Order: sequence, then structure tokens, then C-alpha cells
Amino acid sequence: MLESSINNRIKFNKKGVQRKFILEAKDFLGMNGREFAEKLKISQRTLTAWAHEKIKISFVVAQRISKLTHIQIPKNHRVINWRAHLQKAGKIGGRNRFIKYGSVATDEMYRKSKWKEWWKITGQYKKTAPGFQTLIKIKIPRKSILLAEFVGIMLGDGGVNPYHISVTLSVEEKEYILYVDSVIRKLFGVIPKIHKHKHAKAVSIFVNRKQLVNFCQEIGLVKGNKVKQQVDIPKWIKENKKFSIACIRGLIDTDGCFYTNSYHINGKKYSYFKIAFISASKPLADSVADTLINLGINARIDRKHRDVRIVDNQSVHKYMNKISSHNKKHLLKINKWRVAPNGKATVC
Repeated sequence: MLESSINNRIKFNKKGVQRKFILEAKDFLGMNGREFAEKLKISQRTLTAWAHEKIKISFVVAQRISKLTHIQIPKNHRVINWRAHLQKAGKIGGRNRFIKYGSVATDEMYRKSKWKEWWKITGQYKKTAPGFQTLIKIKIPRKSILLAEFVGIMLGDGGVNPYHISVTLSVEEKEYILYVDSVIRKLFGVIPKIHKHKHAKAVSIFVNRKQLVNFCQEIGLVKGNKVKQQVDIPKWIKENKKFSIACIRGLIDTDGCFYTNSYHINGKKYSYFKIAFISASKPLADSVADTLINLGINARIDRKHRDVRIVDNQSVHKYMNKISSHNKKHLLKINKWRVAPNGKATVC
């Protein structure tokens, strides 16, 4: 349902503030004018008029924009009761029209003919506000090792939504957060936003670009719930050994677990360093196990096809030699184990 024209409106104290607020929000979401209008449930014509500051923005929609983008409504404004304003304006306009023409009614045929005349001569040639209708573009990368690792990161702790992509990591993974940020910058030429969750020890790295959402789907990532759709490693990655290695690295760096498992048998302590990857998507777990095995790494998968484990020391060494990690959290655990293989168990 389109927004009613009688909602209260915002009057900003300075010219250009309303336009800047709208364009900044549109750019933040990475949408063109049509997509932004649909998202706000208003007509594109209304949105364009607001961007040109021909009419004042609805207070309800301004709040909606702020909620979607986390951009605060600019200060130094007042809210106008638009119903009362229209009633007052209508009375003044009607009285002035009656004084001038002796009638309040409008000749509808004459009005339409004049509008068509204006459209043919002027209207159709008017340019839209600069930057308002253009879809914000990203750099489209070719298939590469770095792109394959990005796919692994997204399959692990990433998400593809209708208008943005995101990767959620622990606040403790500071170096890896910066690494993922740099991967996105290099691949797509955009600067991600980093948002710290208020009620969880997590950070989300996200990019609001509709074109990036479309590109992610083109390279095999899915929009929405990954488990329900039973995601898998894309075919173009599986068919290339180097791409497969990079993808597994991204997957296990984000969604894997490095830990030491210790036993006491007959008074002796035995410690084994292990790498685990657990996924509720069976095709993904199967592909991870198959890739590891094809690389000569001894990997076990449980009967439910969810839990993939590298359980012997030799295979852990092979994993680090052939795949390695860009996540400092995992590297520190590996180094600690190498120095003191019989030390205390580490946590995922």
C-alpha cells in the first residue's frame, strides 16, 4: 500500500538536508530509485520529489529510512501536522481562486491538455536528480583463488539477503575481521560496514549493494536460509583444485574448530590435535570431506553426514601444509600445539 499523502511531514531548517538524507540512505542500501521506493512502499515519483525537495518528506517514511539504514534523521527540524496544513492551504487556495475566477472547480479536460503539452515540450526531457536513479555498481571480479575463499567464508559464517551480504564473526577475531574486510575491498571495490552487536560478542561485516547480492547468486551462493536450501560448494570451485583449497580454507576459518583432545590411559596422557567442521547441510559436509580426502588428508564424516573431522596428527600437518589458515585464532592454537603437544586442551 502506498504511503498516504496526509502523514505528518518534516520541515528541515536548511536547504539540502532532506535531499542528503535520502541519497545517503539510498547509497547505503545500494539501490536505485525504483528499488528504494518499493522498499519504502511509496511511489517512485514521490521519492523523486522528496529528493528534489519539491515537497517535504513524510515523518513516517523518514523513520522507516532511519530504521532500515541506522542513519539518524538529521536534527534541527520540526514536524508539521500535514492534515491541518492541507486544510488551511485548501481554504486559502479556494478563497483566492474564487476571488480570481469566480469558481473553485477545475476544468479537468483543460488541465490534462496543459499537462500533456508540458510533458511533450519539457517534462520528458528533464533529468533526474544526479546519482538518484543510477544503481551503485561494484567491481565484478573474475573467478580466482581469492573469490573462491570468499565463497568459503560466505558458506561458513556469511549470509546473502535481498539487499545486502554479511559475515558474522566473534569480536575476539580482530585480525580476521580486518582480513575479511580486505578481501571484500579487493574483490568488489567497496568499503564494508562493520557493526558490533549490542547483545552478543559478535561483529557483522556487511555490504549494502543489490548488485553484489545478484553477483553472489550468480557464482553459486544462495539468498536466505542456507540449511533449508542445503547449500553446497559451487561446481566451478569443485572443478579446480586451487579454488577448492581456498574455499575449504574460507569455510573452516569461519565455521571450523581447532582443538586438542586429551586422554589418560593407564596413567599415561595422550593428546591429539583435531580439526572439526560441522554443518547441517549434508551436501556441504560431504563436499568438504571429499575435498580433504582428495588432497590426501585423512578426514572422517559421521553417518548423518554432518560432522567432518581430521583426527590424526599427520593429517593435521597435511592440512596446514596444503590449506593453512588466515585466521589468527586457529594459527595460535596450531602453534601452541606444535610447541607443547601434550598441553591443555584448547577451546573452539
